[in-house]
Amino acid sequence: MDIPLAYFILMALAMGLVLIPQFRIVDNHASSSGRYSALDGLRGFAALSVFVHHLVIYYYYIETGSWSITNSRFYALLGPVGVSLFFMLTGFLFWGKLLRTRGRPDWRSLYIRRLFRVGPMYLFVVIVMLLIVFAKTDFQLYEPLSVVIGSIAQWLALGIIDTQPDVNTYKATHVLAGVTWTIYYEWLFYASLVFTAFFSRDKRHLLFIAIGIVLSLLGKVLLDLYVSGLALLFLCGMMAASLLHENLHLRISQRLLSILAISCISIVLITSSSGYGTATSLILALFFYLVCSGANLFGLLTSLPAIRLGNISYSIYLMQGLVLTVIFAIPPIREFAMTSSLSYWTIGLLCMYTLLICAALGYVFIEKPGIAIGNCLLRRKSKVATSAVASGDCAIWDWKINSK
Repeated sequence: MDIPLAYFILMALAMGLVLIPQFRIVDNHASSSGRYSALDGLRGFAALSVFVHHLVIYYYYIETGSWSITNSRFYALLGPVGVSLFFMLTGFLFWGKLLRTRGRPDWRSLYIRRLFRVGPMYLFVVIVMLLIVFAKTDFQLYEPLSVVIGSIAQWLALGIIDTQPDVNTYKATHVLAGVTWTIYYEWLFYASLVFTAFFSRDKRHLLFIAIGIVLSLLGKVLLDLYVSGLALLFLCGMMAASLLHENLHLRISQRLLSILAISCISIVLITSSSGYGTATSLILALFFYLVCSGANLFGLLTSLPAIRLGNISYSIYLMQGLVLTVIFAIPPIREFAMTSSLSYWTIGLLCMYTLLICAALGYVFIEKPGIAIGNCLLRRKSKVATSAVASGDCAIWDWKINSK
Protein backbone atom coordinates (compact mmCIF):
# COMPACT_ATOMS: atom_id res chain seq x y z
CA MET A 1 0.00 0.00 0.00
CA ASP A 2 2.83 2.39 0.71
CA ILE A 3 4.63 2.28 -2.64
CA PRO A 4 4.77 5.85 -4.10
CA LEU A 5 4.84 4.46 -7.65
CA ALA A 6 1.11 3.73 -7.37
CA TYR A 7 0.40 7.45 -7.03
CA PHE A 8 2.18 8.33 -10.26
CA ILE A 9 0.45 5.49 -12.12
CA LEU A 10 -2.93 6.80 -10.92
CA MET A 11 -2.05 10.34 -12.03
CA ALA A 12 -1.09 9.08 -15.50
CA LEU A 13 -4.29 7.06 -15.79
CA ALA A 14 -6.35 10.04 -14.63
CA MET A 15 -4.82 12.19 -17.35
CA GLY A 16 -5.56 9.48 -19.87
CA LEU A 17 -9.24 9.37 -18.90
CA VAL A 18 -9.86 13.12 -19.02
CA LEU A 19 -8.14 13.29 -22.39
CA ILE A 20 -10.96 11.38 -24.09
CA PRO A 21 -13.36 13.49 -26.21
CA GLN A 22 -16.27 13.08 -23.80
CA PHE A 23 -14.47 15.26 -21.28
CA ARG A 24 -14.71 18.24 -23.62
CA ILE A 25 -17.83 19.16 -21.68
CA VAL A 26 -15.62 20.54 -18.90
CA ASP A 27 -13.48 22.70 -21.16
CA ASN A 28 -13.42 26.35 -20.22
CA HIS A 29 -11.25 28.29 -22.63
CA ALA A 30 -11.17 31.31 -20.36
CA SER A 31 -9.37 29.29 -17.67
CA SER A 32 -6.88 27.56 -19.94
CA SER A 33 -5.22 30.66 -21.29
CA GLY A 34 -3.28 33.53 -19.85
CA ARG A 35 -0.15 34.10 -17.88
CA TYR A 36 -1.04 31.86 -14.94
CA SER A 37 -2.62 28.93 -16.80
CA ALA A 38 -0.29 26.53 -14.97
CA LEU A 39 -2.22 27.27 -11.79
CA ASP A 40 -5.30 25.54 -13.24
CA GLY A 41 -3.28 22.38 -13.76
CA LEU A 42 -1.72 22.70 -10.32
CA ARG A 43 -5.19 22.89 -8.78
CA GLY A 44 -6.20 19.67 -10.54
CA PHE A 45 -3.21 17.68 -9.31
CA ALA A 46 -3.62 19.11 -5.80
CA ALA A 47 -7.22 17.87 -5.66
CA LEU A 48 -6.29 14.40 -6.93
CA SER A 49 -3.41 14.22 -4.45
CA VAL A 50 -5.84 14.83 -1.61
CA PHE A 51 -8.02 12.04 -3.01
CA VAL A 52 -5.13 9.54 -3.10
CA HIS A 53 -4.22 10.58 0.44
CA HIS A 54 -7.74 9.67 1.58
CA LEU A 55 -7.79 6.53 -0.55
CA VAL A 56 -4.84 5.19 1.44
CA ILE A 57 -6.38 6.30 4.74
CA TYR A 58 -9.56 4.44 3.76
CA TYR A 59 -7.62 1.19 3.50
CA TYR A 60 -6.63 1.40 7.14
CA TYR A 61 -10.10 2.69 8.04
CA ILE A 62 -11.64 -0.50 6.64
CA GLU A 63 -8.97 -2.63 8.27
CA THR A 64 -8.97 -1.08 11.77
CA GLY A 65 -12.07 1.13 11.98
CA SER A 66 -9.84 4.09 12.84
CA TRP A 67 -9.66 7.18 10.62
CA SER A 68 -6.00 8.12 10.98
CA ILE A 69 -2.99 9.18 8.95
CA THR A 70 -1.03 6.40 7.29
CA ASN A 71 2.51 5.63 8.42
CA SER A 72 3.74 6.12 4.87
CA ARG A 73 5.44 9.53 4.77
CA PHE A 74 4.69 10.00 1.08
CA TYR A 75 0.95 9.32 1.28
CA ALA A 76 0.60 11.12 4.61
CA LEU A 77 2.02 14.26 2.99
CA LEU A 78 -0.12 14.21 -0.16
CA GLY A 79 -3.22 15.57 1.58
CA PRO A 80 -1.59 18.43 3.51
CA VAL A 81 0.50 19.40 0.47
CA GLY A 82 -2.61 19.55 -1.70
CA VAL A 83 -4.54 21.61 0.85
CA SER A 84 -1.57 23.93 1.40
CA LEU A 85 -1.40 24.63 -2.33
CA PHE A 86 -5.16 25.31 -2.37
CA PHE A 87 -4.76 27.93 0.35
CA MET A 88 -1.84 29.51 -1.49
CA LEU A 89 -3.87 29.59 -4.69
CA THR A 90 -6.69 31.36 -2.90
CA GLY A 91 -4.31 33.91 -1.39
CA PHE A 92 -2.64 34.50 -4.74
CA LEU A 93 -5.81 34.92 -6.80
CA PHE A 94 -7.77 37.16 -4.47
CA TRP A 95 -4.87 39.30 -3.30
CA GLY A 96 -3.95 39.69 -6.95
CA LYS A 97 -7.50 40.93 -7.59
CA LEU A 98 -7.11 43.54 -4.85
CA LEU A 99 -3.77 44.66 -6.24
CA ARG A 100 -5.23 45.09 -9.73
CA THR A 101 -8.14 47.15 -8.38
CA ARG A 102 -5.95 49.10 -5.93
CA GLY A 103 -7.87 47.73 -2.99
CA ARG A 104 -11.24 48.86 -4.32
CA PRO A 105 -12.91 45.82 -5.89
CA ASP A 106 -16.63 45.52 -6.38
CA TRP A 107 -17.26 43.93 -3.01
CA ARG A 108 -20.86 42.91 -3.60
CA SER A 109 -19.90 41.26 -6.86
CA LEU A 110 -16.95 39.50 -5.25
CA TYR A 111 -18.95 38.01 -2.39
CA ILE A 112 -22.02 37.13 -4.43
CA ARG A 113 -19.81 35.33 -6.94
CA ARG A 114 -18.08 33.46 -4.11
CA LEU A 115 -21.40 32.46 -2.58
CA PHE A 116 -22.70 31.00 -5.84
CA ARG A 117 -19.32 29.47 -6.66
CA VAL A 118 -18.83 27.68 -3.36
CA GLY A 119 -22.41 27.07 -2.23
CA PRO A 120 -24.17 24.85 -4.80
CA MET A 121 -21.68 21.98 -4.88
CA TYR A 122 -21.16 22.21 -1.13
CA LEU A 123 -24.91 21.90 -0.51
CA PHE A 124 -25.16 19.02 -2.96
CA VAL A 125 -22.50 16.88 -1.28
CA VAL A 126 -23.83 17.67 2.21
CA ILE A 127 -27.37 16.71 1.24
CA VAL A 128 -26.14 13.43 -0.27
CA MET A 129 -24.04 12.87 2.86
CA LEU A 130 -27.12 13.39 5.06
CA LEU A 131 -29.09 10.87 3.00
CA ILE A 132 -26.28 8.34 3.43
CA VAL A 133 -26.13 9.00 7.17
CA PHE A 134 -29.86 8.44 7.63
CA ALA A 135 -29.69 5.32 5.46
CA LYS A 136 -26.86 4.04 7.66
CA THR A 137 -28.98 4.72 10.75
CA ASP A 138 -32.07 3.01 9.26
CA PHE A 139 -33.96 6.31 9.09
CA GLN A 140 -34.54 6.17 12.83
CA LEU A 141 -33.74 8.82 15.40
CA TYR A 142 -30.99 7.92 17.87
CA GLU A 143 -30.77 11.46 19.25
CA PRO A 144 -33.44 14.03 20.18
CA LEU A 145 -34.97 15.64 17.10
CA SER A 146 -33.74 19.07 18.17
CA VAL A 147 -30.16 17.80 18.34
CA VAL A 148 -30.40 16.21 14.90
CA ILE A 149 -31.87 19.38 13.40
CA GLY A 150 -29.12 21.44 15.01
CA SER A 151 -26.45 19.17 13.56
CA ILE A 152 -28.03 19.32 10.10
CA ALA A 153 -28.26 23.12 10.28
CA GLN A 154 -24.54 23.35 11.07
CA TRP A 155 -23.70 21.18 8.06
CA LEU A 156 -25.94 23.25 5.77
CA ALA A 157 -24.28 26.54 6.80
CA LEU A 158 -21.98 26.46 3.71
CA GLY A 159 -18.92 25.83 5.85
CA ILE A 160 -19.20 29.22 7.56
CA ILE A 161 -19.47 27.46 10.93
CA ASP A 162 -16.31 25.65 12.00
CA THR A 163 -17.97 22.40 13.04
CA GLN A 164 -18.38 18.96 11.53
CA PRO A 165 -20.78 17.39 14.04
CA ASP A 166 -21.99 13.82 14.11
CA VAL A 167 -25.52 13.45 12.76
CA ASN A 168 -27.89 11.10 14.54
CA THR A 169 -24.85 9.62 16.35
CA TYR A 170 -23.18 8.77 13.00
CA LYS A 171 -19.70 10.09 12.15
CA ALA A 172 -20.86 12.21 9.23
CA THR A 173 -17.47 13.74 8.48
CA HIS A 174 -16.10 10.32 7.43
CA VAL A 175 -18.69 10.19 4.64
CA LEU A 176 -17.08 13.31 3.13
CA ALA A 177 -13.52 12.23 4.03
CA GLY A 178 -13.35 15.25 6.34
CA VAL A 179 -12.58 17.68 3.52
CA THR A 180 -15.10 20.42 4.36
CA TRP A 181 -13.01 21.88 7.20
CA THR A 182 -11.01 23.92 4.68
CA ILE A 183 -14.14 25.79 3.49
CA TYR A 184 -14.36 27.56 6.87
CA TYR A 185 -10.85 28.97 6.54
CA GLU A 186 -11.54 29.99 2.95
CA TRP A 187 -14.54 32.02 4.19
CA LEU A 188 -12.38 33.59 6.91
CA PHE A 189 -9.88 34.63 4.27
CA TYR A 190 -12.60 36.14 2.06
CA ALA A 191 -13.91 38.12 5.05
CA SER A 192 -10.40 39.36 5.90
CA LEU A 193 -10.03 40.97 2.48
CA VAL A 194 -12.27 43.85 3.56
CA PHE A 195 -9.70 44.77 6.21
CA THR A 196 -6.51 43.98 4.32
CA ALA A 197 -7.59 45.74 1.10
CA PHE A 198 -6.29 49.07 2.44
CA PHE A 199 -2.71 47.78 2.25
CA SER A 200 -3.06 46.77 -1.40
CA ARG A 201 -3.54 50.36 -2.59
CA ASP A 202 0.15 51.20 -2.95
CA LYS A 203 3.61 49.65 -2.59
CA ARG A 204 3.03 49.08 1.11
CA HIS A 205 1.51 45.77 0.14
CA LEU A 206 4.91 44.07 0.09
CA LEU A 207 5.80 45.31 3.57
CA PHE A 208 2.36 44.36 4.89
CA ILE A 209 2.63 40.79 3.60
CA ALA A 210 6.21 40.47 4.86
CA ILE A 211 5.16 41.56 8.36
CA GLY A 212 2.21 39.17 8.21
CA ILE A 213 4.48 36.26 7.29
CA VAL A 214 6.90 37.07 10.13
CA LEU A 215 4.06 37.30 12.68
CA SER A 216 2.58 34.04 11.41
CA LEU A 217 5.93 32.32 11.70
CA LEU A 218 6.36 33.60 15.25
CA GLY A 219 2.88 32.43 16.20
CA LYS A 220 3.49 29.03 14.67
CA VAL A 221 7.02 28.43 15.94
CA LEU A 222 6.88 30.06 19.37
CA LEU A 223 3.24 29.58 20.36
CA ASP A 224 2.38 26.54 18.21
CA LEU A 225 -0.78 28.28 17.00
CA TYR A 226 -2.57 26.14 14.43
CA VAL A 227 -4.31 29.11 12.84
CA SER A 228 -0.95 30.86 12.38
CA GLY A 229 0.22 27.97 10.22
CA LEU A 230 -2.86 28.24 8.02
CA ALA A 231 -2.53 32.04 7.83
CA LEU A 232 1.06 31.53 6.68
CA LEU A 233 -0.16 29.53 3.69
CA PHE A 234 -2.57 32.24 2.55
CA LEU A 235 0.10 34.88 3.11
CA CYS A 236 2.65 32.96 1.03
CA GLY A 237 0.21 32.97 -1.86
CA MET A 238 -0.39 36.68 -1.31
CA MET A 239 3.35 37.31 -1.30
CA ALA A 240 3.69 35.57 -4.67
CA ALA A 241 0.96 37.86 -6.03
CA SER A 242 2.67 40.95 -4.61
CA LEU A 243 6.06 40.00 -6.02
CA LEU A 244 4.71 39.34 -9.48
CA HIS A 245 2.58 42.49 -9.33
CA GLU A 246 5.82 44.44 -8.90
CA ASN A 247 7.38 42.39 -11.70
CA LEU A 248 9.76 40.72 -9.23
CA HIS A 249 10.18 37.28 -10.71
CA LEU A 250 13.10 35.05 -11.56
CA ARG A 251 14.43 35.90 -15.00
CA ILE A 252 15.62 32.45 -15.91
CA SER A 253 14.55 29.91 -18.48
CA GLN A 254 11.31 28.00 -18.08
CA ARG A 255 13.32 24.79 -18.14
CA LEU A 256 15.39 25.85 -15.14
CA LEU A 257 12.28 27.12 -13.35
CA SER A 258 10.68 23.69 -13.78
CA ILE A 259 13.80 21.92 -12.53
CA LEU A 260 13.84 24.10 -9.42
CA ALA A 261 10.11 23.58 -8.85
CA ILE A 262 10.41 19.79 -9.15
CA SER A 263 13.35 19.90 -6.74
CA CYS A 264 11.25 21.80 -4.18
CA ILE A 265 8.29 19.45 -4.29
CA SER A 266 10.65 16.43 -4.22
CA ILE A 267 12.39 17.74 -1.11
CA VAL A 268 9.03 18.10 0.62
CA LEU A 269 7.76 14.64 -0.31
CA ILE A 270 11.06 12.91 0.48
CA THR A 271 12.22 14.65 3.65
CA SER A 272 9.30 16.36 5.37
CA SER A 273 7.87 14.78 8.50
CA SER A 274 4.88 17.09 8.83
CA GLY A 275 2.56 18.20 6.07
CA TYR A 276 1.89 21.54 7.75
CA GLY A 277 5.35 21.99 9.23
CA THR A 278 7.06 25.38 9.02
CA ALA A 279 9.88 24.23 6.74
CA THR A 280 7.39 22.33 4.57
CA SER A 281 5.21 25.43 4.16
CA LEU A 282 8.15 27.62 3.21
CA ILE A 283 9.49 25.16 0.64
CA LEU A 284 6.00 24.79 -0.81
CA ALA A 285 5.78 28.58 -0.96
CA LEU A 286 8.96 28.66 -3.04
CA PHE A 287 7.54 25.92 -5.28
CA PHE A 288 4.33 27.91 -5.69
CA TYR A 289 6.22 31.11 -6.52
CA LEU A 290 8.21 29.25 -9.16
CA VAL A 291 5.01 27.94 -10.75
CA CYS A 292 3.53 31.44 -10.73
CA SER A 293 6.74 32.67 -12.34
CA GLY A 294 6.42 30.27 -15.26
CA ALA A 295 7.46 26.81 -14.09
CA ASN A 296 4.99 24.50 -15.81
CA LEU A 297 6.92 21.29 -15.01
CA PHE A 298 7.94 20.81 -18.64
CA GLY A 299 4.44 21.42 -19.94
CA LEU A 300 2.67 19.08 -17.51
CA LEU A 301 0.69 21.78 -15.71
CA THR A 302 -0.44 23.46 -18.92
CA SER A 303 -1.39 20.26 -20.75
CA LEU A 304 -5.02 19.72 -21.74
CA PRO A 305 -5.60 16.90 -19.20
CA ALA A 306 -4.17 19.04 -16.39
CA ILE A 307 -6.37 22.00 -17.33
CA ARG A 308 -9.45 19.77 -17.41
CA LEU A 309 -8.56 18.35 -14.01
CA GLY A 310 -8.21 21.91 -12.77
CA ASN A 311 -11.64 22.85 -14.08
CA ILE A 312 -13.31 20.07 -12.10
CA SER A 313 -10.99 20.24 -9.08
CA TYR A 314 -13.60 21.68 -6.69
CA SER A 315 -15.99 18.82 -7.43
CA ILE A 316 -13.11 16.32 -7.15
CA TYR A 317 -12.26 17.73 -3.75
CA LEU A 318 -15.78 17.72 -2.32
CA MET A 319 -17.06 14.49 -3.91
CA GLN A 320 -14.17 12.19 -3.04
CA GLY A 321 -15.56 11.05 0.30
CA LEU A 322 -18.96 10.24 -1.19
CA VAL A 323 -17.38 8.09 -3.89
CA LEU A 324 -15.17 6.21 -1.42
CA THR A 325 -18.10 5.67 0.94
CA VAL A 326 -20.49 4.38 -1.72
CA ILE A 327 -18.05 2.12 -3.57
CA PHE A 328 -16.55 0.54 -0.46
CA ALA A 329 -20.03 0.02 0.98
CA ILE A 330 -20.54 -2.72 -1.64
CA PRO A 331 -19.48 -5.93 0.17
CA PRO A 332 -17.98 -7.85 -2.82
CA ILE A 333 -15.91 -4.80 -3.85
CA ARG A 334 -14.73 -4.14 -0.30
CA GLU A 335 -13.79 -7.78 0.27
CA PHE A 336 -11.92 -8.03 -3.03
CA ALA A 337 -10.06 -4.78 -2.35
CA MET A 338 -8.75 -6.03 0.99
CA THR A 339 -7.30 -9.26 -0.43
CA SER A 340 -4.03 -7.63 -1.52
CA SER A 341 -2.37 -4.30 -2.24
CA LEU A 342 -2.80 -4.82 -5.98
CA SER A 343 -6.51 -5.51 -5.50
CA TYR A 344 -6.91 -2.37 -3.41
CA TRP A 345 -5.17 -0.16 -5.95
CA THR A 346 -7.33 -1.70 -8.67
CA ILE A 347 -10.45 -0.69 -6.77
CA GLY A 348 -8.76 2.63 -6.08
CA LEU A 349 -8.55 3.15 -9.83
CA LEU A 350 -12.26 2.37 -10.09
CA CYS A 351 -12.92 4.94 -7.36
CA MET A 352 -10.80 7.54 -9.12
CA TYR A 353 -12.47 7.05 -12.50
CA THR A 354 -15.89 7.17 -10.85
CA LEU A 355 -14.87 10.36 -9.04
CA LEU A 356 -13.62 12.01 -12.23
CA ILE A 357 -16.83 11.21 -14.09
CA CYS A 358 -18.99 12.41 -11.19
CA ALA A 359 -16.87 15.54 -10.82
CA ALA A 360 -17.24 16.33 -14.52
CA LEU A 361 -21.01 15.96 -14.26
CA GLY A 362 -21.03 17.99 -11.07
CA TYR A 363 -19.07 20.75 -12.76
CA VAL A 364 -21.44 20.87 -15.74
CA PHE A 365 -24.77 20.45 -13.95
CA ILE A 366 -24.14 22.02 -10.52
CA GLU A 367 -21.08 24.27 -10.50
CA LYS A 368 -21.61 26.04 -13.84
CA PRO A 369 -25.36 26.62 -13.31
CA GLY A 370 -24.56 27.97 -9.84
CA ILE A 371 -22.03 30.39 -11.30
CA ALA A 372 -24.54 31.35 -14.00
CA ILE A 373 -27.23 32.09 -11.41
CA GLY A 374 -24.83 34.34 -9.52
CA ASN A 375 -23.89 36.17 -12.71
CA CYS A 376 -27.56 36.49 -13.68
CA LEU A 377 -28.36 37.97 -10.28
CA LEU A 378 -25.56 40.49 -10.67
CA ARG A 379 -26.70 41.46 -14.16
CA ARG A 380 -30.27 41.96 -12.99
CA LYS A 381 -29.14 44.15 -10.12
CA SER A 382 -26.87 46.07 -12.44
CA LYS A 383 -29.78 46.72 -14.84
CA VAL A 384 -32.03 47.83 -12.00
CA ALA A 385 -29.32 50.15 -10.75
CA THR A 386 -28.91 51.64 -14.21
CA SER A 387 -32.67 52.15 -14.48
CA ALA A 388 -32.78 53.78 -11.06
CA VAL A 389 -29.99 56.19 -11.98
CA ALA A 390 -31.72 57.07 -15.25
CA SER A 391 -34.93 57.91 -13.35
CA GLY A 392 -33.04 59.99 -10.80
CA ASP A 393 -33.72 57.54 -7.96
CA CYS A 394 -30.11 56.67 -7.14
CA ALA A 395 -30.00 57.14 -3.38
CA ILE A 396 -30.19 53.43 -2.67
CA TRP A 397 -28.12 52.46 -5.72
CA ASP A 398 -24.84 54.13 -4.78
CA TRP A 399 -22.96 50.93 -5.63
CA LYS A 400 -22.16 49.27 -8.88
CA ILE A 401 -21.83 45.62 -9.74
CA ASN A 402 -19.56 44.43 -12.45
CA SER A 403 -21.69 42.16 -14.59
CA LYS A 404 -18.84 40.79 -16.67
